[in-house]
Amino acid sequence: MAAQPNLREVRFDLEVRIDRPVGAVFAYVTDIRNLPQWQESAEAADWIVEGSRFRERRSFLGRAAELELEVTAFELDRRFDVKVVTGPVKFEIRHRFEPVDSDTRVHVSAEAAIGGALRFAAGMAKRQAERQFRADLQRLKEVLERRDEESPSDRPPRLADE
Repeated sequence: MAAQPNLREVRFDLEVRIDRPVGAVFAYVTDIRNLPQWQESAEAADWIVEGSRFRERRSFLGRAAELELEVTAFELDRRFDVKVVTGPVKFEIRHRFEPVDSDTRVHVSAEAAIGGALRFAAGMAKRQAERQFRADLQRLKEVLERRDEESPSDRPPRLADE
């Protein structure tokens, strides 16, 4: 059996098309307090400095981690990039938002530095991270597309004589 390559970083690119206007998708994604609603590992996220630095609490394989992230690019309805400044793994995520007819295409590029013993398992870590990002983007799509639909539980109860 051949040894896995001794990778120093992991990169991948993903896309999702969401049946919502670009402004609505951008506003939802950039409101970091929404992270736990569409990212499985996110437990909480709050701004430290509104619009430029935030803290996340995540759970990976039963282990809790706190990360501090910095917004590195913000272009209204076009781009939202972040990078970890403190946390167990250093990574950067770039989000691009493009209108496609009345929908939005979200393109996500992720890059993580892999150090120490993790470098030998980088291939497996990449596959797991990519699978998780793909599932999170699908959840984002479902959450945002469902927002247009009124759930029966959202409607006030009808009275018998109505």
